[in-house]
Amino acid sequence: MQRNVLVFPVVPGKDPREIAGELRSRAHDYEESRRRGGITLERAYLQHTPMGDYTVLYYESDGDITESFAKLTTSDLDIDRWLIGAVKEIHGVDLTQPLPGEPPETVRPWVDPNVTERRRGMALCAPLRPGVVEKGRKFIDDAYSRPQYADSRRSLDVNVELVTINYTPQGEVAGIYIEGRDPVEANRGFAASTKPFDLWFKEQLVGLFPDEVDFSKPVDPTEEIFDSSKIADLSVRKAA
Repeated sequence: MQRNVLVFPVVPGKDPREIAGELRSRAHDYEESRRRGGITLERAYLQHTPMGDYTVLYYESDGDITESFAKLTTSDLDIDRWLIGAVKEIHGVDLTQPLPGEPPETVRPWVDPNVTERRRGMALCAPLRPGVVEKGRKFIDDAYSRPQYADSRRSLDVNVELVTINYTPQGEVAGIYIEGRDPVEANRGFAASTKPFDLWFKEQLVGLFPDEVDFSKPVDPTEEIFDSSKIADLSVRKAA
């Protein structure tokens, strides 16, 4: 399984909830589209930032997400053709063309093997400092491998956490996904934590993100605008 967090800017004056609403109203067509694309879970969140609004998408897929996007652009389904046009209008992104920069890179997902149920999700994005991608990779690989990391996230009732680096014309952006019993409350708990590991983790983040991004304070909650599990069953894959 592949996990990715993708970030799309919202064109000023446009509302990505329109896409979410259309997909919900065409659940059968949506399910067929995602089955063809190999996507097993799709969740979308609207984030308001000083730089504008962003849609942050969390995907789980059978294969590479770029392959799923390629299937979308060559699809003969009406809903897929509609979606390509809607994404261009609302996000200013032409899915029929290669995305600028390198493909999105999920550094290392952490999934609690002790939790088998699906829980609530929250996704957000934040710009990275220039030139810190390699440093960030090493930090995530180190932190996620430590037993203290699992202890920290379990104490917050978090069962999934991952970071995807999005390469954009404006620079690298981290897409972050958290899943747990209450991700918003978990973020508040992490921000307030004085446990040695959590303090160390937050200190490392200071060198990766601009000064205005402060994870020692709770992040503003993002709005969930779409969750495929609420309208379709994508768990059983069928070739089409």
